[in-house]
Amino acid sequence: MKEYQKALAQAAKENENGENNYKTIPEALLEVHPLKLYEEMKTILADCEHIQRMVLAEILSLAKDSCYAKDYHLANTHDLESWRQKAKISYYEDYKPYIERDMASESNQLYSSETALYIATTGSTGEMKYFTESNAGNAAKQVIMAVRGMYMSALLPVTLDMEAKNLTISNYASVGQSADGKMIVRASGQTARNMRKKTGTMNILPVEFWEIEGLAAKNRDYMIAVYALSDKRLAKIFCNNLAHFGRILDRIVLEGKEMIEDIRTGHFSVPLSEDVRQILAETFPPNKERADMLQAIIDQKGALITECDDIATIWPNLSMVGCWLSASVGRDAREVLRRLPPKIKGFDLGYGASEGKINIPTKLARASGVAAPFACFYEFLPLSGGEPLGMWEVADGGYYELLITTYSGLYRYNLQDIVKIDGFIECTPNLEFCGKSSEVIYANGQKIYGYQLMEAISLVEKELEMEFTLAQAFSSNEEGYYYILSAWQPFDGHLVKEKLDKITKEHHNMISRGIYIVDKDYKNTIFDNLTRDDRGVCGIKLPAVVDHAPDSHIVEIVY
Repeated sequence: MKEYQKALAQAAKENENGENNYKTIPEALLEVHPLKLYEEMKTILADCEHIQRMVLAEILSLAKDSCYAKDYHLANTHDLESWRQKAKISYYEDYKPYIERDMASESNQLYSSETALYIATTGSTGEMKYFTESNAGNAAKQVIMAVRGMYMSALLPVTLDMEAKNLTISNYASVGQSADGKMIVRASGQTARNMRKKTGTMNILPVEFWEIEGLAAKNRDYMIAVYALSDKRLAKIFCNNLAHFGRILDRIVLEGKEMIEDIRTGHFSVPLSEDVRQILAETFPPNKERADMLQAIIDQKGALITECDDIATIWPNLSMVGCWLSASVGRDAREVLRRLPPKIKGFDLGYGASEGKINIPTKLARASGVAAPFACFYEFLPLSGGEPLGMWEVADGGYYELLITTYSGLYRYNLQDIVKIDGFIECTPNLEFCGKSSEVIYANGQKIYGYQLMEAISLVEKELEMEFTLAQAFSSNEEGYYYILSAWQPFDGHLVKEKLDKITKEHHNMISRGIYIVDKDYKNTIFDNLTRDDRGVCGIKLPAVVDHAPDSHIVEIVY
C-alpha cells in the first residue's frame, strides 16, 4: 500500500472511531515524508475523484456541529450527492459575521475545532478581510508547499544547495493579535516566514530584518537591495510578483554608490532607531572587499547595472527565480526576466490565495500547476452556465470560476477567480489562474471579461513580435471601453487597435473606443499608490480592468 493510502486509511479509521486525537487527511499526509508523496504523485493524481470525495466527507464531518452548518442546513450533509443538493455558492460577506464572532472567542462558528490563527488580506476595495485558519487547513497548505518544494528541487537542484543563498522578498507577516490572543498574519508573509525557519542560514535577509516594525516600504526596499548586494553567493530569488525585484534593481542603479558605502561601513544610510541598528549589527558587518569589488564596476561603467552581464558579475551564482507566472503578474515577471542573464531559469511559485493554496507547479517556466486533490474540495463553475463540476468532470481548455471547500471553514466559496484547464496529469487538471470574474466590461449590450481582453493582447503581441509592459482596460460607462498600454519601445497604436478590434469583434462582437498609450513609468506610479509599509509590490496583482482613465501620465490617445 502506498504511503498516502495508509495516511488516508488511518485518518478515515480515526474519524470513524471518534478518537479524540483524530488526524485529518492533511495532518496525516503532513507526517509522510515529502519525497514519498512526490514519488506517489502519479498515483495520487490518478485517484483524484476518490480522494476528493473523502476530503469533502471529512470536511463536512468537521463542519456539522458548527453555527454556519446549522444556519445553512448543512448539518446533515455528508457526501457529494447531498452536498450538490443542499450547498449554496458563498462569498466573503456570508462568512464575515461568523469570523468576527470567532475572533471574539466564540468557538464552533465555522468548524468543530480550534482556530490556529487568522489570515489577513486586502480585498479589491482596499479594506482588510480576515479568514479563520484551522490546524487541518494550515496542514493542507504545508503539504502543498512541501510537494511544491520537491518538484522545484527535482527541476532545480540548486534549491538544496546550503551554500547557495536565497533572497526571499515577501510582505511583513505579522498584523497583530485578535481579541482572543491568536496571531493575525498575512498569507504570503506567513508562507515566507515558515520557509525561512526551514532554510535558516540559506537566507540573505535575516529573521531580525523581518521583525522590524514600522519600517517605511521605501526604506525596507533599500535595505533589501543592500543586503543582496553585500553577498555574492546570491543564487535564488523568491518573490511572488517579480516586479518587486525589478524595483530593487532600479534602486541599485540609482543609489549604488550609497549602497556600496553602506556595505563598506556596515551602516545602513536610512533612518533607524539605535535599538534596531544594534539588533541588525551582527547581520550586517562591514565588508570592504565586497565594497571594493562593486566600486570597481561603477568606476568602469558609471553604474552597477548597465546590462544583464553586470548582474552575472555581481551575483555569479544567480541561476533561478521563483515567482508567479500567470495573468498580469506573469507579464510583470516577463519584463523583469528580460533584464536578467539568459541562464536564469524561472519556476512558478504556485497559484493560491489567503483562502487556500490551490495547485502544484510541475514544470519549468509554466504558468499552470496540477490541482492538489488532498488539500481542499474543488468545484468548477462553467462561465457559460450550468452546475458546478468536480475536478474529474472538467474539460481541457475550459474556463471556469473556481469554488473551494476548505478545512478552515469555507463552503463552496467562490474565489471569483477564473481558471483555465491546461491539460491533465493522470485525471487531475492543471489549473492556470487567468483573472478575476469581477473584472468585466459591459458595453453596448455585450460583456467581455478582462482575461479575454488580455488574451487578445497576447495574440497581437505574438503577431507583431513585441511586448507590452502594462496592459489594462477601462470603461466608465456602457458606451465602450479603452485599452491602457505601455511598452519599452514605441509602437503604432492605430495598428495595434486595428488588430485588437479584429479579434474582439470576431469572438465577442465588441470593439474598443481607443488606446491610452502611457509612458513606462506609469506602472511604477500604480505600484507606488498601492504599496504600504506592511505590503510591498511582491504581493500586488494589477487588475486587468480599472474604472478610470490615466491622468497626467498620458502620452498619447489613439482613437
